[in-house]
Amino acid sequence: MLAASTWGSARAAPPALAPAPAPAIAPATTLREADLRIATVAYRLGSGGARFCSDRFPLTGLLLHHLPEYDEDGRRAQIALHALDRGPGVLATVADSPAARSGLLAGDVLLAVNGESFADPRAMAAARDGKKRRRMIEASEAQLEAQLRRGPARLRVLRVGQEHQVTLIPAAGCPVRVRLARSTQFNAFANGAYVIPTTRLLDFVQSDDELAIILGHELSHNFLGHKRRLEDEGVSGGLLRSLGKGASRIKATEEEADRLGLKLAWAAGYDITAAVPFWRRFYAAQGIQLQLFRTHPGLKARQRFVEEAVAELTRQPPAPAAPADELNGAMEEAR
Repeated sequence: MLAASTWGSARAAPPALAPAPAPAIAPATTLREADLRIATVAYRLGSGGARFCSDRFPLTGLLLHHLPEYDEDGRRAQIALHALDRGPGVLATVADSPAARSGLLAGDVLLAVNGESFADPRAMAAARDGKKRRRMIEASEAQLEAQLRRGPARLRVLRVGQEHQVTLIPAAGCPVRVRLARSTQFNAFANGAYVIPTTRLLDFVQSDDELAIILGHELSHNFLGHKRRLEDEGVSGGLLRSLGKGASRIKATEEEADRLGLKLAWAAGYDITAAVPFWRRFYAAQGIQLQLFRTHPGLKARQRFVEEAVAELTRQPPAPAAPADELNGAMEEAR
């Protein structure tokens, strides 16, 4: 009741309040289920593990795809289906993420952010050098990220031939940039900015807990600046990486990524004991590879990391998610 009743001298007791309805969850949308799975686990890691990252990143739960990523047949199909020649396309939105709550949908195309148009996808696709195309793709995503670091972003969006205005309000978390590579390679990679698991590795994992272990490990390489550190230490690429001091330096970064990755997965609510059966199967599938054991921890070491992480982390329950105003404040401080 907003005010006392004036209908009589007797004051009736106010009725019991009904419990507030649970907030509606904005559903996920996607054009490809495998990509949504990667995006969802990565978003949870970036959000839940925020306490372990010094860089505050504008998390959105938005996964984009771009015309240059497709072959000629794929480009024609994407232009016909989703007008992907107009701008970056929305490949997936994670459930109840800022992207989903904003109303963005898989199949949308981003035309501009805060009045700035994105680069012409056809010109990007015309570049013959694959590395140049990738740099142009990442520049488009960096353009959106830069605007989101300033706060809510106004997006001009194309949906089924009609333009719409959408406001995207990011949350603060760890720097999470992922993309799924369609590849027969049995691996996942961290290039300093992005994490790239392969479809073959995704098919190998038996649960999202295992997937969180992998993504947490690779994200940790990026959070800890391992690529730059190894370059500064003169660790070369190729087969020479597994020789001499290079091998021991790489192994040190792998151990650091294991330990931080377990913390990220735990903070995001995943079962980190799933790492042990995963590594057992992974090593069995790899067979005896001397180079792998020179540069990566062995199975016993990785099992010990899990045991130590469980002992440490179970003494401190996961922190509750920060309220929206705290997240906005953290983004403001990060600018």
